[in-house]
Amino acid sequence: MKQNEFYYIKEVAKHHSFSKASKALGISQPALSNYIKKVEESLGVLLFDRSISPIEITEFGKIYLQYADEVIYAGDKLNSIMSDLLNLKKGELIIGSTASFSTGYLPTPISTFHKNYPGINLKIIEGKVPEVRERCLIGEVDMFLSDADIDDELFDKEILFDERIIMVVPKDLEINEQIKDYRVPLEEIVKGNLSDKKYRSLNLKVMKEQNFILLNEQQHIRHMVDRMFENAGFKPSVVMQVPQTITGLAMSMAGVGISFVAESTIKYNNLEEHPYYYKVGGDKEAIRTMCIAYKKGKYIPNAGQKFIEILKEQLG
Repeated sequence: MKQNEFYYIKEVAKHHSFSKASKALGISQPALSNYIKKVEESLGVLLFDRSISPIEITEFGKIYLQYADEVIYAGDKLNSIMSDLLNLKKGELIIGSTASFSTGYLPTPISTFHKNYPGINLKIIEGKVPEVRERCLIGEVDMFLSDADIDDELFDKEILFDERIIMVVPKDLEINEQIKDYRVPLEEIVKGNLSDKKYRSLNLKVMKEQNFILLNEQQHIRHMVDRMFENAGFKPSVVMQVPQTITGLAMSMAGVGISFVAESTIKYNNLEEHPYYYKVGGDKEAIRTMCIAYKKGKYIPNAGQKFIEILKEQLG
């Protein structure tokens, strides 16, 4: 089975149209129609029902695509193994990530990996965590960065590090004077000294009358922050919802409201100015674990294993 044969048939099934599929594939409609007709003749079955509009894939076509996917997967696995045999001189590794993870965690590890293995082509596919997870399940992503709260029946994971959620307060808010003894200096966050007992965790109840910027509800950090508010016994006044922690940090710097970020957002983004930072919540509710994950049982080539090693060395 030729790979273009699979992709041609898959594209027609997707669009329910030879004309739309031909445009997507960049070939002429007659060429596409003739190609698939020859495939059907060689198989002795019809893959598409052309008697209706739009056309529909037949039961034979559905089974064909199911097994074609398995063939492609086997071919990809073979290519990965061949890459191993070439001692990492050639190959490709596709990493899934959110935009904030890409800018925060990945630059230094990727730089190290590229210096050590220049023949391996690294690609980053960005999206929201649920989108990246789905793309990993269907084979479009080899592995992805995520918090460790993922489905262990679907994914295997390698733990990278723990990090704390920090409250970000605009400098011009009067509440800063009241809570100044809980303030954590920027340099201590950069050094990773948040676990130092001299930096106490502020009781979130003190912030009850303040305005907050929260992440969108599907974000894991948002769930953690919601639990903090619940444990503090009040519902926050939310003036804005944002898709990424770095956006919340920027809004806090502009004085819009109080936000919450992971410490890596502060450590790995070289900001010229900073608001005030505070520890909040207990260790169990305010610390998240980060991991690199991949589809359960997936063969991880040497390139992927080396990349995971570098992530652990530099982020752990």
